[in-house]
Amino acid sequence: MGLEVGWYLRFAKTDRVEAQVSLKGAAQVRHQEHIFPDWAFEIEELEDHARAVMTRKQPVYDKET
Repeated sequence: MGLEVGWYLRFAKTDRVEAQVSLKGAAQVRHQEHIFPDWAFEIEELEDHARAVMTRKQPVYDKET
């Protein structure tokens, strides 16, 4: 799962990516925080899954004009 998140962040055409991952996969998503320091990671563990929200620290696409 971590590798897939990496691809989403690398090629995202948005400033926010949200994913639901298994509790076991949450650690792999957290690892991506070290690889993509320009993204802020928020991971909320729920009963049977985790909700991961990754937001660009410096917006590229969703800027107010």
